[in-house]
Amino acid sequence: MSTRLKISSLALVLTLSAPIATANTLNGISPNVAADLLYQLETLQQEVSQLRGQVEQQQYQLDKLKALSKDRYIDLDKRISNVASQASPAVSNSPNVISSQNEGVTSARESLETNSTSLESAPVRPVKLEEPSAQAKAAYNSAYELIRNKKFEDAQTAFRAFVQRFPNNSLTGNAHYWLGELAIVLGNQGEALVQFKTVQDSFAGHSKVPDAVYKLGIVNDQLGNQSVAKEFFQKVIKQYPDSNSATLASNYLNNMK
Repeated sequence: MSTRLKISSLALVLTLSAPIATANTLNGISPNVAADLLYQLETLQQEVSQLRGQVEQQQYQLDKLKALSKDRYIDLDKRISNVASQASPAVSNSPNVISSQNEGVTSARESLETNSTSLESAPVRPVKLEEPSAQAKAAYNSAYELIRNKKFEDAQTAFRAFVQRFPNNSLTGNAHYWLGELAIVLGNQGEALVQFKTVQDSFAGHSKVPDAVYKLGIVNDQLGNQSVAKEFFQKVIKQYPDSNSATLASNYLNNMK
């Protein structure tokens, strides 16, 4: 039986029991019976109060989840709008080695924090990947355009297809990063962890790595893994001190309880 149904049933019992108790008292029932009826009424009233409290708590949690989901959407929507107003995505023709100058289709401003990250302090050697073909560039542009148009589920499908079809080119790291961001917006933190970790582990030296590590901290904090989240934030600060993600991580750490 649901909480609301229980409350309705108890309220009905209270409504029906009160006049019966009064009538019986007037008819000369014994004090013991009257006292027992009053005790039962008080017990029912307490149960009703407790159930109402549970309903209010559940409603509060529901409202909190709705607000969190809305905030995620608004946050991504705002940042996507900023990116769209600054520049159209353009694919870099730099060498295969991914560096801070090669952000792929959207350049460094594609980052969800609208930052240009420097990887000079990264303790890893950049990986070498294939130069994206014309087909890869077109597929990436098409997927990213869906994000700009706020078609997040369609964009997720498109980027999934992209990483499967083009697993080893210099735009694939960007695609995995966007899949992580889209997973957050669509409420799938588990997939977000997988995608950001893929950027971190499989695309060493990529300009999206600091952002991905920072987002690993964010998602872990959302999931209640505060100690793990702090480790990722500290990693960003230590390994990428000149990146904007390091600044964001430092601020986030200061605000954590």
